[in-house]
Amino acid sequence: MGRRAYDTIVLGGGPVGLTTALIAARYGRVLTVLAKQQSSAGASRIDCVPAALLALFLELGIHPGELGASAVHDTRLLAWEGEGPETVRGPATVHVLRPLLEECLLARVRATSAISVAIGIPIDVLPPAGRILDATGRRALTARRRWLPDNPGILHGIVLHGSYSRAQQAFRLAALPTGYAYRLGTADALMIGLVQGREQWRESQGSLESGLRNAGVSWLVAGLRCDEGERSIGGVASVQWTEGDGQAIRIGDGALARDSLASQGIANGISAALGLFESADPDGAYRARIDTERVTHLATLERLFTTCRYGAHPFWHDYRLFLGQHLAA
Repeated sequence: MGRRAYDTIVLGGGPVGLTTALIAARYGRVLTVLAKQQSSAGASRIDCVPAALLALFLELGIHPGELGASAVHDTRLLAWEGEGPETVRGPATVHVLRPLLEECLLARVRATSAISVAIGIPIDVLPPAGRILDATGRRALTARRRWLPDNPGILHGIVLHGSYSRAQQAFRLAALPTGYAYRLGTADALMIGLVQGREQWRESQGSLESGLRNAGVSWLVAGLRCDEGERSIGGVASVQWTEGDGQAIRIGDGALARDSLASQGIANGISAALGLFESADPDGAYRARIDTERVTHLATLERLFTTCRYGAHPFWHDYRLFLGQHLAA
C-alpha cells in the first residue's frame, strides 16, 4: 500500500456513502468521513427503494424489519395525464424510513474493523488514499460546478405517525400546475410531499394540506389530519449533476441527483458505486456510466413532462427547456 494510510476514503454519511464504505471494506482499509455526529433523531422521511435492494442490505446484516419495511408494493395511484387517479402496476418496491436506514448502516460501519470513522475532516487535509469517493449528496463538496434548473423544485413534506394498512401505504402521485405532490408510507408512518418551483414556494400561502385541496388533489390526503404531522426537511428535488477536478470521484447524488419523480436514487447510486470495485477499468467505466445515466434520465424526464396535463404551465415549460438544452448539448 506504500505511503497510503487507506485504500479508500468515503466522504459523507448518507445511505450511498455508508453502503459504499461497507463494500469498500471488502477490498482494503477504509476511512469514512462524516460531516457531523449522526443519530436517528433527525426529521423523518420515507424513501422508496427497489425490493431487490433488500438482498444487499441483508448481506450487510440489516433486516428489512429494522428499516420499517413491512410490505412489497407494485401498485401505484397516478393522476398525471388526467384529472382522476389511475391504478398503475410497476416494479416491486419497498418503503423504508430514512433515519432508520442511516442508523443501521452507520452501526454496521462502526462495527467493521476495516473501517475507521472520523468527524469533520476538511477535504484539503485528508490522509493519503488510493481513492477518494465523495458521497456528500447534492452539496458535492469536491464539485467545481453544479448543473440544475434556474427554478428548481423544492420539496416540503409532513410525516404522520399511526397505524396504516397496506392500501394506505401505496405510492400516490398527482401533477400540479407548479409541480407535483406524492404520498407513500409504512405500517406506522405516512409521508406527504409537495414539490413546487422555488419561485412558486416563495409566492405560496397557507398550509400544505390546503394547498393540495386547492389544487384539486384532496384524494391524496383524504381522511388524514395533516396539521398533526411532523414537518419533514425540504430541499431541492429537481435533477442535478456536477463537474469537478482532482482525485475525488463523486458518487450518488454528488454525481447525479435524479428528480424525485423518478425515485430510486439510493439504489442507482449504490449500484454505480459497486462498479468502482468490480470493473477492470473502474474510474473510466464509472464516469462513462454516469454520463449515460444522465442522458437517459434527462430524456425520461422530458418524455414524462410532455405527457403531464399541466405541461404548458411556466414551471413545467421552463424545466423542459432546461432538459432540452442539455440533451441537445
